[in-house]
Amino acid sequence: MFICNNFNLLTFTFYLKYFIAINMTIVPFIYFYINFIQAIKQKRKGIKFTKYFIIDRLKSFFYVMTIFILSLIIHNTLNTKENVCYLYASPNTYQVYKESYQKLASKNIENDIKSKYLENILTNNENVAIESLENKINQNQIEENNQVDNFLHETDTNQLNRIYVIDGVFFYPRYIYKNRNTYSGIYCPSNPLNEGFNNPYGYNNYFYTRLSKFIEEAKKNGYKITISNQGCRSYSTQINYYNTMTPGRAASPGISFHGFGIASDLEFYNNNGSPCEYGRTDSSCPAMGWAHQNAERFGLTFPLLHASYKEDWHIEPINKQQY
Repeated sequence: MFICNNFNLLTFTFYLKYFIAINMTIVPFIYFYINFIQAIKQKRKGIKFTKYFIIDRLKSFFYVMTIFILSLIIHNTLNTKENVCYLYASPNTYQVYKESYQKLASKNIENDIKSKYLENILTNNENVAIESLENKINQNQIEENNQVDNFLHETDTNQLNRIYVIDGVFFYPRYIYKNRNTYSGIYCPSNPLNEGFNNPYGYNNYFYTRLSKFIEEAKKNGYKITISNQGCRSYSTQINYYNTMTPGRAASPGISFHGFGIASDLEFYNNNGSPCEYGRTDSSCPAMGWAHQNAERFGLTFPLLHASYKEDWHIEPINKQQY
């Protein structure tokens, strides 16, 4: 479909359409009206219709019909669903389109989104388009005001719990069998706040910062989400999970990101304050739906949404790499 997202083009098409309409309706009407009046006058005066009078009338009739036929051909050629500009041009649509176009011109909205709203107006959805346009502009302004940084500035080479961060990338040790120094959960802090951590749970500092911003933004949007107080899961705890849970459900001891403090299990809540039940979906649990949709903005991801054992609560940093 041809998208009419240029105001000058619409203006030209709008006046072209009505120029063609005049040629197809008003011009023939004026011609027949004038000749009808002249014929009456001729008859009242008792003047006979000479062949010159009739030929003169036929010549003008030929010109008028030529204009009418050409206009009709042009109209039928342009009046198709592929030519949205011409098909839906009307005074009301033109005015609504003009107002919306002027609003969009000063807004930082992607061009394809602008085109869709302008297209909606032309396809006779004026009220919906205007309302959606305002909502989109407001939402865009909110996102601009609450834009989260890209985290590329994060750098911490202190290796808290064997994790260090450079340019926003979380580096964790490569697992080596029988080398306990590479195992996750071995170096969990016993007193995080006294050991350089910015939280009492043992989460990596930058991961916790991302989580905090994420949770706060959810709260502003009316959603309650909480993080696990098990910020760093010990190696012995992971062994217990691995031995007692269904095979494949828990990660092998030593490789879980929970043991490095860069993973968390979230709890999502309904509007009435109760936890969303197991088996929930993004639509039945709006807080979780919001989390899945917005995590990436905060440098976070839900990597197990499509795993054989789906975990819609498990969250990690997006950018991780072994060393």
